[in-house]
Amino acid sequence: MTDYLRKSGELKTAVEYELSVNGNVIATKRVTPDDILTAPSQFAVDPKFIKDGANEIRIRRKSGEGPIYFAAYAKYFSLEEPVTAAGNEIFVRRQYYKYVGKPTLLKGYVYERHALNDSESVKSGERVEVVVTIEAKNNYEYLVFEDLKPAGLEAVAVRSGEPLYAKEIKSGAVVSKVQSPKSKVEYVEQADYTGRTRWVYQELRDRKVALFVDKLPEGVWEIRYDLRAEVPGSFHALPLMGYAMYVPEIRANDAELRIKVED
Repeated sequence: MTDYLRKSGELKTAVEYELSVNGNVIATKRVTPDDILTAPSQFAVDPKFIKDGANEIRIRRKSGEGPIYFAAYAKYFSLEEPVTAAGNEIFVRRQYYKYVGKPTLLKGYVYERHALNDSESVKSGERVEVVVTIEAKNNYEYLVFEDLKPAGLEAVAVRSGEPLYAKEIKSGAVVSKVQSPKSKVEYVEQADYTGRTRWVYQELRDRKVALFVDKLPEGVWEIRYDLRAEVPGSFHALPLMGYAMYVPEIRANDAELRIKVED
């Protein structure tokens, strides 16, 4: 790169340019060969100049003949409630199931699994199983899935790195389209798996449970782990997010979930 710059002569001439957003001038700068490495290189745009829909960013050369290189990026957040599911190349769904105890005559006390949907409640002390369903459209490497758990629930496991696996679901057992925002993936029984598994590294953090997968073949996969309801109150489980570590365009999020923990 240094040899190319030396031979091309790009650094020998001064360049003056003007940066504008939607017709508003953000900066006007002149870059000379002496200050090319110290000249301002990042410009933040005041939110008042940003409008809904399409925005125009224009860089106009005012003098000089050297090339101008540029890049633009944006950060944004959504105000919708609840947040809806979306995805690109990968799609994720998170479903909570609470274990409800039920006395029986012959087996003593058994637990039944009940789906815990949006705005429903769970009692403090009850265990909640998290089922994460992932649909991968291609073979991927180095994926991360971050479950932003409700503040009133904590992971049952006490140490990161405990054995955890993603299991592949048979195509015939996928009863709902994972990419449909309104779908609910039904509970998959043991006979509905293909037998293929992928090891998952699990990190237990204060705000979330992070799941790392080094290689995930094309198909529909499922990961399960347990939480426990502890603190009473009304909580929001922000969307589970999944993305490729080195290709951020490949990403997905599930819908937001609101639950209530009763004392």
